[in-house]
Amino acid sequence: MKRVAVLLVLVLLLIGAGCTSLQPQSTVPAPSEPGRDIASSSGSNEVPKGASTPSSAGDLSTEPLLIKNADLRLEVSTLEPALEQVREVASEHNGTLSDLDLRSEAGARRTATATVRVPSAQFDATLVALRQVGQVRSESVRSEDVTEEFVDLRAKKAALSEQLVQYRRILANTTTVVDVIAVQKEIERVQVELDRTEGRLRYLESRTAYSRITLRLEEPAPIAGGALPSIVEVLGAGVQGFFAVLAGIVVFVLSVLPLVILGLIGWLVYRRFRSRGT
Repeated sequence: MKRVAVLLVLVLLLIGAGCTSLQPQSTVPAPSEPGRDIASSSGSNEVPKGASTPSSAGDLSTEPLLIKNADLRLEVSTLEPALEQVREVASEHNGTLSDLDLRSEAGARRTATATVRVPSAQFDATLVALRQVGQVRSESVRSEDVTEEFVDLRAKKAALSEQLVQYRRILANTTTVVDVIAVQKEIERVQVELDRTEGRLRYLESRTAYSRITLRLEEPAPIAGGALPSIVEVLGAGVQGFFAVLAGIVVFVLSVLPLVILGLIGWLVYRRFRSRGT
C-alpha cells in the first residue's frame, strides 16, 4: 500500500509540472537599441536637411601640384643650328618654342632668347636635353607648391556653387519686389566670386600642367682687337682725322681772332699816345 501511495504522489507531481509548462509566459519588452529614435523605428531612411555627406562636398584629395620654371644660359658656336636643335628638343617632348628674340649688334656677340613650354612630366628630360645644345654658363630651377591653394579653391568653388543653388531656390519662392532685389544682389555677388575662383583654378591648372624654361643662347665673345683693318679703312680713317684736325684749327683761329684784333687796336692806340708825348 505504501508503494502504491508513493507512485500516486509521483504521478500527480508529474501532471502538475506538465500543466505549468503549458501556461503562456509573460513577455518583457526588449530594451531599445542605443541611438534609435521614433523615426528609425518607423523605417524612414531620409537624411536630415542640412546634414553633410561625403559625396556632397566632393573629393578634394589631389596629388601635389608644382609650378616648375627654369632659366638656362648656354654658349653656342653658332645661333642658327643651336636654335634648330632647341626646336627639335621641344618637339620631341611635346612642347613648343615661343617668344624668340634675336639680337645682333656691331662688335658684340649675337644672342637669342626664347621660352620653351613643355608638359610638367617632361620638364626634367627636356632640361637634360637642352643642356646638350651648348656649354652651360648658368642655370636656375624653381619649384612652387600650389597644392594647398588648389584644394582650398576647389572647396570654395563647391561652397559657392551650393550657395548659388540655394539663392536661386529662394528667388523662385520670393514674391515681394524688395526680397527679389535683395536675393538677386546676393546671386550676383556669389556669381562674381565663383567666376573669380574658377579663373584662378584654370590659371593654376595651366601653370601646373606646363612648365617653362627660359633659354638664352650666346655666341662666343669676339677676340679683343678683332681682325686687322684694310688699307681702305686706314686711308679713310686718316682722311677723316685730317679734316677733323683742320676743322679744329679753323675753330681755334675763329675763336682767337677777335682777341688778336682787339690787341692790335690797343697796341696802335698806345703807340700814338706815346709818340705825342715825346
